[in-house]
This record gives sequence, C-alpha cells and structure tokens, in this order.
Amino acid sequence: MTLEQLSGEWQAVEGHGDAYLRTAAAIEQAIEHLLAIRDEDATVARAFDRVREDAAEVSGQLGSATSRYRVTGQALVDYAEELRAAQQGADAAIDEWRIAEAARAEALAERDRLAALASGADAAAALERAAAEQQSLAELHDRRRAEAEADWRAAAERKRRAAEEASARIRAEIEHSAIGDSWWDDVRGTVSSLLDAIRDAVVDALAWLGAAVLAAIGALVAAALAIALAATGLVGALLAGVALALVATWVANGGAAAFVGTLARTGSIDAALVSGTIAWLHGTLPGVVDWLIAGDAGAPVLLWSGALEPRTGTAGSAGDLLARLQADNRAVDAHAGAPDDAALPDPDASTMVTVTAVTGADGSTAYRVSIPSTQAWRPGSSSIDDVHSDVAAKLGTAPTQLEQAVALAMAEAGVPPGSSVLLSGWSLGGITAANLAADPAFTALYDVDAVIVAGAPIDDAPIPTHIPVLSIEHAGGGLPDPVPLAEAPGKLDLSGDPNRLSVRVPPPPGAGLVPHEGLAYQVTMQRQGDAPGPAATWMALHDLDRFFVGVERAHASIFERGR
Repeated sequence: MTLEQLSGEWQAVEGHGDAYLRTAAAIEQAIEHLLAIRDEDATVARAFDRVREDAAEVSGQLGSATSRYRVTGQALVDYAEELRAAQQGADAAIDEWRIAEAARAEALAERDRLAALASGADAAAALERAAAEQQSLAELHDRRRAEAEADWRAAAERKRRAAEEASARIRAEIEHSAIGDSWWDDVRGTVSSLLDAIRDAVVDALAWLGAAVLAAIGALVAAALAIALAATGLVGALLAGVALALVATWVANGGAAAFVGTLARTGSIDAALVSGTIAWLHGTLPGVVDWLIAGDAGAPVLLWSGALEPRTGTAGSAGDLLARLQADNRAVDAHAGAPDDAALPDPDASTMVTVTAVTGADGSTAYRVSIPSTQAWRPGSSSIDDVHSDVAAKLGTAPTQLEQAVALAMAEAGVPPGSSVLLSGWSLGGITAANLAADPAFTALYDVDAVIVAGAPIDDAPIPTHIPVLSIEHAGGGLPDPVPLAEAPGKLDLSGDPNRLSVRVPPPPGAGLVPHEGLAYQVTMQRQGDAPGPAATWMALHDLDRFFVGVERAHASIFERGR
C-alpha cells in the first residue's frame, strides 16, 4: 500500500472561521448602533419613528443570530488547528513509512544476493548467516513501516474526529437556533452536504454570511444611511422622509450584494454600509452617476501659475513632517499664497495644486505634491475638485481633470522626468494621489517614492508594490469617517499589499460627529508620528527627510474646469 497525504487546507478553514468571528463582532457593533438609534429621541421626523421601531426589532434579531456566527466560527477555527496537527502527524508518518520501506527493500535485496552467493560456496555458512541478518533487518524495517502506518491512521482518525466534532457543534447550533426564519430552515436541509465539505476542508462557509444578514439589511440601512450618505452630501434625502422608500431598492439594485461582500471581506459593518450605499446609488441612479462622471470629461484650463515665497524646511519628528504635509494639503484647499487678484475665482470655483521642490545640502532635489480635497459639492461648478471629480475618481475609468491638473502643475513647476516625488492629499486629494501612483503613464515619467494620504478610500487603487503607501483614517471612538470606506464596489481589496500601511485611530476631540475634517487629520498625523507606533516606524523606515529638509521652493497652479 501507499500512504497519502491527508486532504484539506487548514489555512482556508481557519480564514473562514476567523471571518465568522469577525462577523459576530460586526453584528455586535451593529446592535450598538441600532440601540443608540432606538434610544434617540431628539429627532421628531415621522420617518425616524419607523426607523427607531425597526432598529429595536432588528437589534433583537441580530442578537439572537450572533451566536450562530460565533459558534460556527470557533468550530471552524478549532477544526483548522486539529486539521493542521493531523496533517503534520500524517506527513511525518508518511516520511517514516517511505524511509522504512526503502530500507526494508534494500535489506531484502541484499538477503537475496547473499543467499545466491551461498549456493555451492566454500563459505556458505557465513553467507547464510549474513543473509539471515539481512532478513532480521528487513523484519525490523517492516515493523517500523507498520508503526508508521499506525501513526498515519491515528492522524487520519484525529482529522475525522475533529470534523465530526465541528459538524456536531454547527449542527447543534442550527437545530437549537432561536430564529426560525425560512433561510435557516433551508440550511437544515442542506447542512449534511456542507458538513461533508468541512470534512474535506473545502469550506464555503462565507456563503452563509450573506443570506443571514440580508433579512436585517433593510432596517440596518434605514437606521445607518445617514452615516454613509454624510460623505456625499445627500443627508437631506433622509430629512425629507425619502430614506424608507429607498430601502426597498437596496437588495434589488446591488446594495445588498456589496454590503455582504464587504462585510465578508472586512468584518466591518461600517465599511459594508458605505460600500452597499455606493453600489445602491450606482444601481438605482445609473444615469445620474454616468452624468456626474461625464461632467468631468475634458481637460483642465490653467488660470494662473507662479512661484510662492521660498522657505527653509527644517528637520523634525515624524509627527512634525506628517503634520506639515497635511498643513500644505489644507493650504491648497484655501488657495494660500495665491495672488490677491479679483480676476481669479474663489477656492470653491477653482482649484489649486502646489509642487514644492526641496533641495538638500547635497544639492539633490526631491518634490512633494499637495493635492486639494473636495471644495464644491454642487454639480456643474467650475472647479475640478468637486462632486464630478469625486465620482469620476472612484467610478470612472479615464484620468480625472484633477489628475491631469497635477501633471500640468508639475510641468509648470519644471519637475524633470525621473524626479523623486512624494504625492499627498486628503479626501479627494488622497484618492487622486493614489490614482496617479497607480497610473503607469505617470509613474513612467516620475519616480513616485511615497504616497501619504488621510481620510481617503484608496484600498482599491492598484498601486505597484514597490511604492510605499501610508493611509491615515479616523475609526473607533464613535462614528468612523465614512469616506475612507468608500472603495468602489467590485474592485479588488488591495489593503493587504506589503507596501501599504493603514493607521486607523479614533479622531481627536472636536473632530465633529462625522470625523472627516482637515485640521482633525492634521492633529492625528502629528500625534501618530510623535507616538511610538506604526506611523513613526513607517516614516523612519522609508527615510523621507529629503522631501522636507532643505531649501523649499513652492510653485502653485490654479485651474478651472474645461468643457
């Protein structure tokens, strides 16, 4: 016989188990949101009365469902550990069996050779004794082989028992579930085939994730839609009482699928809500989305370009450098340094990009680029950092006018091809920085050595893994900043790429109910860079002083939208 490796991928089983446990935690977080909404009595709009009722009911349903995910997740994680140990034991037994089998075959072959020589030889007795010794040695290796086979069978039995236990735990949780909805009734009918898949470690456990949550999505979205829509300026729809009517389109128009997929991938109820909302908007109002993207078509028009006052960049802590970077990003939002010229539009009607050349003591020059955030929320504005740019940057396919403007501003500033560049921005500016770093045409022209953003959804931007990326996000300590969660539905999540670091921390005091605010991010970047932790370590690792220390010559360019 031949011993075979035990089938199964324990890493996949463990990953699915972890996803279940994260989902249980996400459901508990959703319950907290819903209970807070249930207890909210400051809002008197009639639509919110229904929201509060639904929030109370759904929080109870989700509370009953939490144990399903926790029990199933823990059962899969425990099974994965047993499967890993069983496979290791089986592999060791297979190696021992093969060694023993080879040694046994060698001993038998030597026995037969000696026996043939002993026939008619003068030293027949000695040769026969040697052949007998080889026979004894072959029998010894045969016993070793039998012991290895026993060890292999024990490992296989360990895997079988672990699968039976995991199956029993999951089966018991389903059969004793307090919720008798039809979906779980269907699960009871198909659980045997699923458990067979578990035994083979081909676990498609995430398929459970979606259907169990879908029953609660309507009320969840109605209750939390204000959070997701705050970043898009559409909160007024809720106040008009439209939200509950829109919830009916959630499942039909892609919101539910995006919600479930994001929840399965991240375990974050907040990220799932934002992703679902984006997909829902795209599916419900495709003409509007296409119109917003089309409104960004064309090339930007340069209104003014000029050098700003030179200054000396001094060394500082990682927090000082990060805060300086965000201060520059806020400065371009406000058109700081632009001439006091009545012919130039205000910041909400035009867009500034600043390129700062930093020449160090050794004579080398590096360039940091400051890209603005959204300054105009109304469609049809003349600026190129408006709602058209937002939608085009995340859901469009062509370079936005703001991305084109960055390239033009760098040309106006005289940045030579092949120069070392640091791209930075917050919110829309961060999205644009990431898109440029992911654009092969741009990176073929310039050497992008780092991307640093704040409050920006960039996990779906295919930035090459040789470019270091630092992303600062406000999460925890209350409502998260929803904007960094607004990756385009259907695109790959690249947040796990080795070149990326995402620092998610609670916002500072005064950041507002929805903590998406430029000064708040500046405070956070100062604190994260000064405190021992991943941001400070990242800055030290990538040695970015050359972008901040030396003679600084900033060059600003102001654009408006070309039609």
